Amino acid sequence: MSTTSQSKNFLSPLFIPGGGAGGERIIRRGEQRGFTLIEVMVSLAVVAIALMALLGLQHQTLQSVVRASDMTTAALLAQEMMTQTETGPFPAVGVTAGNFETMHPRRYTNFRWERRVEPSAVFQDIRKVSIVIHYGPRLSRTFELTEMIRNPLGILGGS
Repeated sequence: MSTTSQSKNFLSPLFIPGGGAGGERIIRRGEQRGFTLIEVMVSLAVVAIALMALLGLQHQTLQSVVRASDMTTAALLAQEMMTQTETGPFPAVGVTAGNFETMHPRRYTNFRWERRVEPSAVFQDIRKVSIVIHYGPRLSRTFELTEMIRNPLGILGGS
């Protein structure tokens, strides 16, 4: 065979059954099959966008976990404050506030408490006690626990 006949065979079409309108595909022997560089770059860009969206969701999930943890801590601290109020002397009407440094040194530095005691309009031996826990960034979040407490002695002792 001469070089011209070899190059002619190299470029001659190859018929593969099953493709095209006539039921066959034509593939030239000199053509490369595969992905072009632009196709690879576009697919990498699509994958990168999808990964960025997943990272954003991960960040939101972590923020939700931190918020839930802080809220749980606030609820436990509010219950602790309410238990102290229930087991102590009958609370005086008024507002008191503070932090948790005396009860839990250096542990809950981003939490503050406020206790509001209001008299009952009907019963003098019952007080409405609200414990409000301020927490979060710049203490902007709150958790409130409210209970009605009755004087166990049934008299107005305990200021």
